[in-house]
This record gives sequence, C-alpha cells and structure tokens, in this order.
Amino acid sequence: MLEFLLLLLAHILSDFYWQPTKWVEDKRKLSFRSKYLYAHVGVVMATSYVLLGYWDNPLPALTLGVMHGLIDAAKLHWDKDGTVGWFIGDQVAHLLTIIVTAVILTSTIPVEFVHFKEWVHDKKFIAVLTGGFLSLSPVSFLVGMLTKPWRDELDRLMPNADDNLANAGRWIGMSERLLIFVFVLLSQYSAIGFLIAAKSLLRYNDKAVAGEIPPTYISKKSEYILVGTLLSYTAAISIALATRLFYK
Repeated sequence: MLEFLLLLLAHILSDFYWQPTKWVEDKRKLSFRSKYLYAHVGVVMATSYVLLGYWDNPLPALTLGVMHGLIDAAKLHWDKDGTVGWFIGDQVAHLLTIIVTAVILTSTIPVEFVHFKEWVHDKKFIAVLTGGFLSLSPVSFLVGMLTKPWRDELDRLMPNADDNLANAGRWIGMSERLLIFVFVLLSQYSAIGFLIAAKSLLRYNDKAVAGEIPPTYISKKSEYILVGTLLSYTAAISIALATRLFYK
C-alpha cells in the first residue's frame, strides 16, 4: 500500500505541478515530436525513483516513465480538443500502471527502510499529502473541463466581458478545497457549513447601467459559479473521505 501511495504522489507531482504550461502546449502541438514530452517522462522517472527509494532497483521508475510517455503520446494523438473523457481515461491508465507496479513491488521486493524514510514513509502522512495535492490542481483541471460548456455560453452572451481577475477562480477553488479537505480529516463538518455561508456572500453587480450587462448573463453566471462550486466541494469531500480510509 505504501508503494502505491508513493508512486501516486510522484504521478500527481509530475503531471500537475512539475509540468509547465509551455510543455503542455508544445506537446499538444507537436505530439511525440515534442522534446518536452521526453522531458516530462524524465521528470516522472526521477520523481518516482526518488520517492520510491528503491536505490538499487531503478527499473520500476524507468518502466513507469516509459509507460507514462506511451499513454501521453496516445492521448496527444487521439485527443485534439482536450476532452473530459480523454482526460479521465488518461488518468485511469496512469493509475492502472501505478497499481500494477506497486503490486509487483510488494510481492517480489522486500522494503528496506533507512532512518529518514521512517518518517516520510508513514502511510497516514503519505495519504494526507497525496490527497491534499490531488484536491488542488488535478480537480481544478477536471472542474474546468466539466464547466467549459457553460463558460462558452457566457462568452457567447458577452464576448468582450472582462469581469474576472486572472486565475482568481482557480485559486479560490483550490483554497476552498484545501480547507474542506482539512475540515473533513479533522471531522469539523460544521466548519464546511461556515465556508458555504461565507461563499454565499459573493454577489455580482446587478445594479449596472441598463443594457450594459444583460440580466440573462448575470443569472447564467450565478448558476455557472454554483455548479463549479458544488463540483469542487463534492470532489474535496470525496477525496478527504477516501484519504481517511488509509488511516486504519
């Protein structure tokens, strides 16, 4: 179980935190011809190797990196528009390779602990760390793709609307999910209610000059924010509850 959590953490860090936007854009443009695809594979290998800690056996990390690259190359070839289905399929494929690798490791290779690994390789600590990272950037990508149809509809209603701060929604969503994740781990469910009440204070300027912002736009944007918030909260609560399963 520990090997699975370590490799999952390595995947989350490599795929969502240590992969610059420039790399992603270049990969989508050039597919397997992009040098950043191979740089990303190298990051996956290095992160998996360091976190796993099997210093005398780099084969698991190397294998995972190669499989990760093949999965990414297939996704880049077939998914030109960045659809939700391919995103989920891509992550499921990565998850399956991690599970298979962890099963092979735990059944064939004895775990050799050193002093610094006694603290880092604590199952509860790794579960919380993995769940925390998972509730941030990966969920942002998923919620963003799920709400894209409504975002496009708002753009059609007011193509030149510029009523959002750059990346503000993403950072607000990640902050909310991190708070909810911590609240669930601490069994402070009432604090989640307080957070929801605080979020309800968000209002839009419905007193704008007539004709400047259509009432339809204001109504639809409120619904769009509500859908995104509910998806975000549901994901954070689900991840936190799943993380608590590893406490036993």
